[in-house]
Amino acid sequence: MIIALDPVVRIECRKAWRAPVSRIGAVAALALVSLTSIGGYAAALHSPGSDFGRKAAAMISADGWDGYVGLAALSLGVTVLLSAGIVISWTVGREFTDGTVGGLFAIPTRLGTVACAKLTACLCWGAALVLVQGTVSVLGGIALGLPPGGAFGCWLTLLAAGISIVFSALPAAWVATRWRGYLAGIGATLAIVVATNIAAGFGVGEYIPWAIPFLWATPGLGLPTGALSAPVVIGLAGVWATYRCWSHLQLGRR
Repeated sequence: MIIALDPVVRIECRKAWRAPVSRIGAVAALALVSLTSIGGYAAALHSPGSDFGRKAAAMISADGWDGYVGLAALSLGVTVLLSAGIVISWTVGREFTDGTVGGLFAIPTRLGTVACAKLTACLCWGAALVLVQGTVSVLGGIALGLPPGGAFGCWLTLLAAGISIVFSALPAAWVATRWRGYLAGIGATLAIVVATNIAAGFGVGEYIPWAIPFLWATPGLGLPTGALSAPVVIGLAGVWATYRCWSHLQLGRR
């Protein structure tokens, strides 16, 4: 099965790499997370009287790396969820919006396999984004004067939270398939982001899979590491639902 997927995955990874939406999404996510985490922590330390500094300080719940990683994870949670949802929705939904899905019936590869290859490419894109962002955030923390000894733990925390967030965005692919277009998936992603922020603001975020990763990384909340399985399970359910939808696609039927 893995051998059969390899050529299709390579093709989809190349398409994802060359797509403007993937590149713009990655650059925007990197810029926003860096600005709000590194810039926010710097403002809280050196300009506590400014509006930005006061707002950033209010989101820092501990000293040292713990407080810094909590702020970075909060930024990562919102930004990566939105970026990943958009990229996943576009990767799957564009075949319907552009009318190219009909051509996929002419190739020997099963449509379910094509869908899995698309989602694998999206996961690779998301993992690369999280890896780069985690490294940038850690280097930023060291540059701000945090001790290098805690850098590796911060990097692992951001990596675990970020990849869990990418997994949690995978159901957007099913929405884009079910309603035959990437706008539906993007709309669902926006709704999830808004609902997640509201739930976290009212203190019930621990029951929302999309909020769990950044809450887990926030010091003092006590969420167990096992809680990260919730967004991963949500993501795998999205993969399964997307695979089934693509496996039963028929020309001329919605």
